[in-house]
Amino acid sequence: MKKILFLITLGFVFSCGKKLELKPNSSLVIPRTVSDFENLLDNPAVMNLSPALAQVSADEYIIPTLADYQSIVETPTRTAYIWAKDIYQGETQTADWKRPYAQIYYCNSILDELKNQNLEHVTEFKRIKGWAMFVRAYSYYELVSIFAKAYDASTANTDLGLPLKLNSAISQIVPRSTVQKNYNQIISDATEATNLLQTEVNLTKRNRPSKAAAHALLARVYLSMRKYIEAEAATDKALALFSTLKDYKTLQVVPTSSSFTINSDEVIYFSNVVDWTETSVSRGDFYSVLPSIVNSFEENDLRKTIWFTQNINGNWYIKGINNIYRYPFTGLATDELLLIKAECLARRNQSQDAMDQVNRLLITRWNSNATTPTKPYQSITATSPSDALDKVLSERKKSLLWRSVRWTDLRRLNLEGRNIVLTRNLNGTIYTLEPNSPRYVMPIPDDEIALSGIEQNIR
Repeated sequence: MKKILFLITLGFVFSCGKKLELKPNSSLVIPRTVSDFENLLDNPAVMNLSPALAQVSADEYIIPTLADYQSIVETPTRTAYIWAKDIYQGETQTADWKRPYAQIYYCNSILDELKNQNLEHVTEFKRIKGWAMFVRAYSYYELVSIFAKAYDASTANTDLGLPLKLNSAISQIVPRSTVQKNYNQIISDATEATNLLQTEVNLTKRNRPSKAAAHALLARVYLSMRKYIEAEAATDKALALFSTLKDYKTLQVVPTSSSFTINSDEVIYFSNVVDWTETSVSRGDFYSVLPSIVNSFEENDLRKTIWFTQNINGNWYIKGINNIYRYPFTGLATDELLLIKAECLARRNQSQDAMDQVNRLLITRWNSNATTPTKPYQSITATSPSDALDKVLSERKKSLLWRSVRWTDLRRLNLEGRNIVLTRNLNGTIYTLEPNSPRYVMPIPDDEIALSGIEQNIR
């Protein structure tokens, strides 16, 4: 297996256009069995890792003091916090760019090899093909959500997207595509994955996708595109296959560490932010969950004690949500699906049905057995469709905290006129990110620009 991994690694390029000078040794083993391909797709050094820039740029946390800010070692952590024009400042090999393209290269290599060996239509290999297509879709979605403009149907055919590399040819330089073509490919890959993957969620290996995961990914993608009819349809298909909710009363509250496991009950597909030391945004010494968010949880809401803890300075930080790590969980889970369903219902004026979905979720987070104080769960109600939508979006911000979805929410909601202005205060200096600012699009790393010659984003 090490020889197979070396073959893939040797062929891998961190950019979409770099030409490889070395050639694989002819003695290296070519993957041929289901197990060979599974080992490539299970590789923890490459797979199931998401970019961090969306998390560190969103409005879910603060760096408490200027001294804390100045103590941060990693440049992109500091610069993305204040939405600087140049967030890399000379740094290269940016994980947010190279990691998703590494995943894409692995998937393309596997898909090419399945085709070369006439295996792609063999029954036992169809799941492998679906797995590779799912991961390619997932990776391209994360890239386009950071390095391209938010999807706008009126401009998507001309807005610059990302280079679409759909084969493992390492000498081929690919120009930037359009946002529309990026999303078309993501939807095409994820849709094909729904036909190829196994139905069941693997309860002991949730890093592996399933049909439910592919439908859940489509729901997330369509929501980001503001295609709410399609998002609801995909959500319904996912929930029909997997709808497990965890009753938080059954979780043990651990003072300073996570109450969850790698295979948490609600998780449909597991991934987390790349393991940069500081871009985890969960270290209480440098970061604090936005106090207004923490304070919005009622006393009997178990999430407050299960998710958060305070350090000696009184700063709140995350103990881990849906995983044992402090690196933010970015995967797909039942709670997100219920909130997508609720939002789509509210948008088509089904206020009560929308609130039913929210209450279905929140009652599993409520400590109805508490004796001090005793307070049974009270269902959330809405007075109008607009009130229902506001309440769903408010709950979405709380329930999906630290999940790297807030950045895409800000982008799409501001396109709808929500006019959400972000601010940071560092020792009295105020930094602001205006709605629909070009700084909602991250710059492509400079070494990639120099290597491939593709066009840089305007900041």
